[in-house]
Amino acid sequence: MTKTEKDFIKHTAGKYKSQYVLYLLLVILMSVFSVSSILSLNNFLQVLFGTSSEITASSSDLDKLLSNVYNFFLEFGKKKALVYFTIVLVLIYFLKDVFTWLSQYQIGRTRNYIIRDIRTSLFEKFSTQDLSFMVKYKKGDLLSRFSSDIVEFEETILKSIQTLINSAVVVLLYLAMLFYIDALLTLIALLLFPLVVALTSMLSRKLRRSARKMQDVNARLIANIEETLGGIRIVKALSAIGFMNGRFDKVNKEYSKLRTSVYRRVDLASPQSEVFSSIVVAVLLLIGSYKVVAGTGLSSTMFIVYLILFILIIKPAKDASTAYYNLKKGTAALNRITEITDSKNIIEDPKISKPFLELKSGITFKNVNFAYTDGQEVLKNINFTFEKGKTTAIVGASGSGKTTMTDLIEKFYQLKPNQGDILFDDVSINDLKGEEIRKNIAVVTQETVLFNDTVTNNIAFGGNYSQEEIKNAAMTANATEFIESLPQGFETNIGDKGEMLSGGQKQRISIARAVLKNSPILILDEATSALDTESERKVQSALDNISKNRTTIIIAHRLSTVVNADKIIVLQDGGIKEQGTHTELYNKKGIYHNLYLMQQIG
Repeated sequence: MTKTEKDFIKHTAGKYKSQYVLYLLLVILMSVFSVSSILSLNNFLQVLFGTSSEITASSSDLDKLLSNVYNFFLEFGKKKALVYFTIVLVLIYFLKDVFTWLSQYQIGRTRNYIIRDIRTSLFEKFSTQDLSFMVKYKKGDLLSRFSSDIVEFEETILKSIQTLINSAVVVLLYLAMLFYIDALLTLIALLLFPLVVALTSMLSRKLRRSARKMQDVNARLIANIEETLGGIRIVKALSAIGFMNGRFDKVNKEYSKLRTSVYRRVDLASPQSEVFSSIVVAVLLLIGSYKVVAGTGLSSTMFIVYLILFILIIKPAKDASTAYYNLKKGTAALNRITEITDSKNIIEDPKISKPFLELKSGITFKNVNFAYTDGQEVLKNINFTFEKGKTTAIVGASGSGKTTMTDLIEKFYQLKPNQGDILFDDVSINDLKGEEIRKNIAVVTQETVLFNDTVTNNIAFGGNYSQEEIKNAAMTANATEFIESLPQGFETNIGDKGEMLSGGQKQRISIARAVLKNSPILILDEATSALDTESERKVQSALDNISKNRTTIIIAHRLSTVVNADKIIVLQDGGIKEQGTHTELYNKKGIYHNLYLMQQIG
């Protein structure tokens, strides 16, 4: 286990230190009553077989205590003594079981709290990371870390820690009693222990490597499922079901093979311990019987108690061995979790930020050059101002950098010192918090994001608005008519990703959301490109309604939607090649003129 992984466990479990201390105390009490129940058998057997222990000067304190208990109960007569001993045994076992249940309840609750905190931590990481993080990891891989890796972490790491604490207390207490009863027998039993440790260590190293590979393949499996379900329409339309099934089957077989290999190694821990235990018990039985027969101080009843204690110590010792294997197996899942929790957000907000004030002049790109983490240059020497209260359109071929410009305005990516600057009036974007910037920007994108919820909650998403405000926003977005025709009107659940609605209806819900936010800056990213003519007309009308008196930035492929823009900039290969009104650019007979003619002919 690496230092990072140890620090992660220390951090996540650290706040529950007192809970673990309480668990430890409960386990100790459970172990004490467990040992007491076994030691009380000595007196019971003495009464049953009619033997008694003679107290001498060399007798141990334990012998003296057990002898006093024996003599006390024997004063009531042999038959009554057996009854009383039975009652005491039941009472001791009852208390042992009570503390066992309390300890399990305590640690179970603590484990759930830790898993809850890890889920929260991962979710916050997912939601606050920059966009390059989402490009780096597949959605299915992230879902795998959030679900199966967390389950694996709980089932292996947390349960193993719990088992090791439990086993350590029981083994140490039982071992102390075994040494107290007969040190020589116990030393003989421990002679083979280093051999078992060596075997366990050798197998666990192989187990960790296989477990990590298994978790990676499991992530691919989930990613495969997510991709298939997300694109099921295309899969069916292209008659690619057989292809997708074959791809899934290949990964599934690889995962099953690895899983079988891993669990075969884990399951080997138990029989390995069984073999060791059987050999040691046989040796102890032989030597202990000889000592009893030879009368070297070990009574027959105490030897029986010794054997019972030793046999009972085997299970927690085996559990510790299995827990050690699982701990190694679980580090693969832990490694995948810490890879996310330790990831750094490349966007750094200022420690002391300036307030985002109302725009007076506009948003200025000043010598902006931008490249993604892979080194691909997207924007080159951009110098331009999006004027306050004006509508500016960005046009150009796919990959020219249109969306990247708006992503930079929203601070989804961060400009390095040598990449220029973006100014809101005269305030650098690096002096503002990303969250504060985005609070003042409303966005309508080509791919409408709706949730499996009511129309009301989708429009008001992330805010607290009155029903009247929501209805007014829907009216501005030309959405009231179709919303009121739904089965429950505004309270209709629109299904996963808004499947109950058409493309144009989804877009108008998205526009209503932007209206409700009432931000001074509006970004329209291909907002009508995926719509039919009738839907585009209604959506465009709604967009015209909300663009008034706002600083509006439009990204468009359909040039017919931007002819009325106050200014149009034409991007090509990451640079601004032309800028002006529709009439100016058309008459210039340059790039824009050619693009416009091609769309008219098409």
